[in-house]
Amino acid sequence: MTKDMTAGSPAKLLLLFAIPMLIGNIFQQVYSLADTVIIGRTLGVEGLAAIGSVGGVLFFIHGFGIGVTSGLGIVIAQRFGTKNEERIRKSITISVWITLFTTILITILSVLFAEEILLLMNTPVEILKEAEAYFLVLMWGSVAIMAFNLLSNILRSLGDSKLPLVILMIASILNVVLDYVFIVWFSMGVAGAALATVAAQLFASFLCFVYIREKMAILRFSKEDWRMQPADFSLPLKISLPIGLQASIISIGLIVLQKSLNGFGPEAVGGYAIAQKLDIMATLPIASIGIAMATFAAQNYGAGLYSRIWEGVRISLLLTFVYSIVLGGALLCFGTDIIRLLFKQNDPAVLAYAHTYFIATASFYLVLATLIILRYTLQGVGDNTAPTFGGVMEMVARVLVPLGFSGLLGYQAVAFANPVAWVGATIPMMYAYRQLKRKLTLLEENRIKEAESERLVELSD
Repeated sequence: MTKDMTAGSPAKLLLLFAIPMLIGNIFQQVYSLADTVIIGRTLGVEGLAAIGSVGGVLFFIHGFGIGVTSGLGIVIAQRFGTKNEERIRKSITISVWITLFTTILITILSVLFAEEILLLMNTPVEILKEAEAYFLVLMWGSVAIMAFNLLSNILRSLGDSKLPLVILMIASILNVVLDYVFIVWFSMGVAGAALATVAAQLFASFLCFVYIREKMAILRFSKEDWRMQPADFSLPLKISLPIGLQASIISIGLIVLQKSLNGFGPEAVGGYAIAQKLDIMATLPIASIGIAMATFAAQNYGAGLYSRIWEGVRISLLLTFVYSIVLGGALLCFGTDIIRLLFKQNDPAVLAYAHTYFIATASFYLVLATLIILRYTLQGVGDNTAPTFGGVMEMVARVLVPLGFSGLLGYQAVAFANPVAWVGATIPMMYAYRQLKRKLTLLEENRIKEAESERLVELSD
């Protein structure tokens, strides 16, 4: 079922689109959270540290691929705004080829150089073996991760955020069950957690594919839809590759950050990893509204309805600001209590590291909300210059803050690297948004004037 976001109340459309996606994202994070809870209770801090130690490099590799599929989704949404079914189908088939090539590339390179990558990351020797096992399983499973992200982005681009929710609910339950089976019953350690995630995403991909094939009449492909010309790849690559590169650029900073973190030992890595899980869960509503704004902006941009984009941004910022204040305060006050409850973690050192993380990040949720809404809006209209520059700013902050201040501030330099990165990235985003708004508003006003002049001429005749 497709959803046209070019007509109707922007607030209602954004909320109706974002709420199912938020629930879906929460269930998707249950994949990761289930890993953490089960591993924390069965394998202890070293198991948690093994997963946390490869977080940055996983984001670098899969982040590029997921960024590419997000960009492809934006192209599809823009085509959907034009109401041209042939162009919609063509953009999807091109997306399949680009995603397939990207998946093969990242899988081969990551598997071949797995050990070298982890050694370069300064992974602690006591967790190196488990970290490599976790990393390799997820890399071999890249096809499942990429397939699900492409298919779910296709559905969202066509305005359907409810089906990905249903599928994620099913897959999340499967993931939790498989976590327990692989880790507890088969004693597979952290590799079992990775295998459970891959299996669940593969199942989710299968369900998305079956639904698209059987239920969406607009996506009944013919042989002609699969015939490609080199020019057909121009716009999809122009939009998708910069978004993928943005994710990779940002993750370079995360890798350096992770390397600095690994130097503080397993307790610091474990405390950071646990706090980061809760931080991601807490900011999912902000990310969900941001993704909804990307689709909203893309469809309305394709339809030439620019004033609706600005109204959507205003509503999105208001919603995310209120949420940021409430949830940020909750994590600052009760973050470590939640960790004790969920993870049965009472190690004073681990809890102290986690609390420092919350102080650093939760205090800057308003900045993060601004960054996310403006970045997704710009990407939705195909403007990747400022988001890419913002990604560079994030990378620089995550590199320079830990390297420059760890000796003076210790772990606090690592914890505060993220908020410094958000501030640095938000500045160019605000400037670019103001320029975009001025430009498109002028175009819309001129178009209205031309239409009015044509109408007057017709009346005079």
